[in-house]
Amino acid sequence: MIEYIELEVFQVESSQTPSEAFALIVRDKTIGREMTIVIGLQEARTLVLLLNRIQTRRPGTHELFKNFMEQANYNLESITIYHYEEGVFYAHLSLQNNGKILELDSRTSDAIAIALLMNAPIFIRKDIFDKFATEPRKEKKTETFQPDIEPQPEELDIFIENKLHEMPLQELERLLQGAIDIEDFELASKIHEEMNARLSPEK
Repeated sequence: MIEYIELEVFQVESSQTPSEAFALIVRDKTIGREMTIVIGLQEARTLVLLLNRIQTRRPGTHELFKNFMEQANYNLESITIYHYEEGVFYAHLSLQNNGKILELDSRTSDAIAIALLMNAPIFIRKDIFDKFATEPRKEKKTETFQPDIEPQPEELDIFIENKLHEMPLQELERLLQGAIDIEDFELASKIHEEMNARLSPEK
């Protein structure tokens, strides 16, 4: 029997691969293990917009597909990453209309974008996830940044995180839009994490 794991989209960040590639980080909703899916620049832009619920002036391709499904009385039941071959993840959308299930093949990044738009669950075959999953990242410890010393990359990251932590929420929202406009997805991801931390209910 094939087992599946439900995923959540964690963030989009710069990839270690060529400059036009970005990393989509997804994680197991139960125990937090992470997996990376390499995506292109346009896909990264789309997912950053969706993760931060930023409305574009005109509907994009995914919004158009969502509007069409709603007008045609189709519900998106889920999306599933069901296969991996030669560096490519394969996904399909499970649509429901009057009790009938229709499965549509899709690029994984498109399927995830539509799932985010329609609040649909994202699943992956357990054997595929187990092959690529890594343990959750440890949170960085906050350290004092010395501005008079040439910063190391990790020190600069901490300095930026501290500055973001000090900014009002409205200023973060403006900064986020600016980061997206200049396609600095690494900064946009950091801003997104800071906004999420503030908006999440305290445990």
